[in-house]
Amino acid sequence: MPKVSPSVLIIRLDAIGDALALTPLLAALQRHAIPVDLILRPANAAIFAPRAVRRVVTSEFELRSSSREDLSAIGRLGDELRGCGYSHVLVATEDPGGYRLAGAIGAPVRIGFADPLGKPLKSLWTRKLLTSSVYRSASLDRRAPHECEVLFKLARSLVGDEKPTRVLSELRPLVLETEAAADDRIAIQITEKWHRLGIAFEAVVELVRRLTATGALRLISAQNERRYGEQIAEATSATVEYFETPAPWKAAIGAAPAIVAPDSGALHVAGMIGTPIVAVFPPARKYALQVARWAPWAAPNRIVRAEPGWPLRAVDALAQLIST
Repeated sequence: MPKVSPSVLIIRLDAIGDALALTPLLAALQRHAIPVDLILRPANAAIFAPRAVRRVVTSEFELRSSSREDLSAIGRLGDELRGCGYSHVLVATEDPGGYRLAGAIGAPVRIGFADPLGKPLKSLWTRKLLTSSVYRSASLDRRAPHECEVLFKLARSLVGDEKPTRVLSELRPLVLETEAAADDRIAIQITEKWHRLGIAFEAVVELVRRLTATGALRLISAQNERRYGEQIAEATSATVEYFETPAPWKAAIGAAPAIVAPDSGALHVAGMIGTPIVAVFPPARKYALQVARWAPWAAPNRIVRAEPGWPLRAVDALAQLIST
């Protein structure tokens, strides 16, 4: 430990849900009055409320790239951040760029992940860039930790033996900028992630139709996924609401009495702010471990496996969820 007051930089070069898994760690660091800066990708740079951290730095280099341009970009960012006086850099990503950046910054304490048996060459390489490492299985861990628990281990030297909180009064303010008026419509996340997870378009249409028959809905989507949203709207005659920026989209999730979503950013927003959620996961290999890792963290929830007939099971799960 450096003999100075801690100042932490966390590098998380991943998607929205990945970034949100940091929320319990950010809450713990705030309780310890430790200032935190974040490095995020452009796609998730606005996912936290401003009060969550001191500053968000947006990385512009490409992931999994060792091109001259990207190595130069990492070097320039490292030069810029080296003067910030960080005591700790926590590399909360598997991307090599995050480790290169930590090395370029050169803080006294640089902690990242390693699996000497699963990824021996990478583990040897990262030793040159880190001062210490935390074990993380290169494959899905059979002990089934949640992603929030795995990330929390990076800060053990700062927060001791604390456990990551599930207290919504601590988590919700770190994600939501403002509280919207309560809305009595059930929300459905309309996103291309349904397709990317291998969940058929026709099944999503069936879900919307079945839920429409049970009450008022609010179909929400990012503006950059408008094409998929328009296809859903055409097939269901439902209106899809599009959001240009994360803040009003998050507020819509926070205002809903419940939401139905695939394993996506909306799932993890709901999981951190307490909106009850029916979370739909594809029947992938090692399904149980995948669900354990990415289930909604703190919100009431029901998990539905996207096998034939899942829309009806999702409707039943929602009824059970909102009746409890």
